[in-house]
Amino acid sequence: MKIKLRMTLLGSLFISFFLFCSIEAKSQNDTLFITLQQAVDRAIEQNLMQQVSALEIERKQVKVQEYMAALYPTIQGSGSYTRNIKKPVIFMPPESPFGPTLEIGSDNAYNGSLSFSLPLFAMNIYESIKLGKKDVEMSAEKERENRINLAATVRNTYYNVLLLQQTVEVYKRSYQNATENLKNIQQMQANGLVSEYDAIRAKVQVDNLYPNLLQAENSYQNLINIFKIILNIETTTPITLDENELIKVQLEELDTIPSNWYNDNPTLRQFGINRQLLDIQKKMIRNSSIPTLAAFGNYTYQTQANDFKFSDYQWIASSAVGLQLNIPIFKGFSVRRQLSQAEIGLRQLDLQEAYTRNNLEAQIQNAKNAIYTAIKKVNAASGNVELSQKGYKIAQTRYNTGQATLVELNDAENAMMQARLNLIQARSEYLNARNEYQKIIGKTM
Repeated sequence: MKIKLRMTLLGSLFISFFLFCSIEAKSQNDTLFITLQQAVDRAIEQNLMQQVSALEIERKQVKVQEYMAALYPTIQGSGSYTRNIKKPVIFMPPESPFGPTLEIGSDNAYNGSLSFSLPLFAMNIYESIKLGKKDVEMSAEKERENRINLAATVRNTYYNVLLLQQTVEVYKRSYQNATENLKNIQQMQANGLVSEYDAIRAKVQVDNLYPNLLQAENSYQNLINIFKIILNIETTTPITLDENELIKVQLEELDTIPSNWYNDNPTLRQFGINRQLLDIQKKMIRNSSIPTLAAFGNYTYQTQANDFKFSDYQWIASSAVGLQLNIPIFKGFSVRRQLSQAEIGLRQLDLQEAYTRNNLEAQIQNAKNAIYTAIKKVNAASGNVELSQKGYKIAQTRYNTGQATLVELNDAENAMMQARLNLIQARSEYLNARNEYQKIIGKTM
């Protein structure tokens, strides 16, 4: 009986342990760990606005197929029934044996026809297909620009989330240090080693840090919710990011800017496509003065009768085919005016492209300078953090031995906190500057 009871207890403990491990594993799996590359890939694949851009390309491709449909024949069928309430007449010449008028037709008339038309020579049909294909290319380039901008936004947000996360950690550490100092000072005050003034100052130091900690935590939570929306993740899903992207960032200077960077810049590439679109439009304007040739044909099946004895009807068929030539002669100088507008549009495009290129060259140089400055700031801040930590330990020891004042201890704590924040900020500035550079030269990663 005892052995059976022991086995039952062991089984219950085993089941409880298994359930606990399963719950713990599920809890851990519910938290989504996302690297920077995974975040970029997920945003490009699942971001809702990015999906809209991809669908725009499909829409323009279907539009090209619509333009191509103009090359195929157009076939149309029609049918009609006419009931003559009063039959039409024709007027007869004088002294006609049929009288002055003669009724024609029957009470009922039936008509069925089939017609077709086929363009044989129409230059603008081919130009419209070219225009549609260029429009697809433009939509694809805009979608690429959206991907580049989205990737840059994801990277910036990723870095800023890590920045706020590290900022919260710095404030937590400073708040913890201040709280420990307060407990230590209160203990020393109870033993008559320090004055009440020091205890009050220590309490004020703790109370001053707490609002900053709350603000940092709130900012972090707000930004991470925005980040989830960008990645199309439920805001209730907990996520963690790779801290090494900020802490162990590899600092690399830009020696030279590639001379062909503008070839991959999406904004400048769109100027080139726009120029091609305007050239096609100019050709279409000129082609409007060129004759067009089309083939046509029709087949008609008809009958007339005064009764509804369909089996006795005599149906008559007729058919015809032909060619139709349209020759534009005069359009009130509209073609010339339209060409002038297209030429003005090309000149505007040249000026806009030159202005944009100058701005981008300035931006890419600014990004290079920002990277260089951020590297210097990171190197300086790294050494300053080590010194500030050493200074804080010295100040803490001096205060505990009565060789320093509380003001000196608080100053050392504030200096250490500021040094840590400066280092995090400098790393973030470097990453954001590098991100801006990658966006200008057209890289998604």
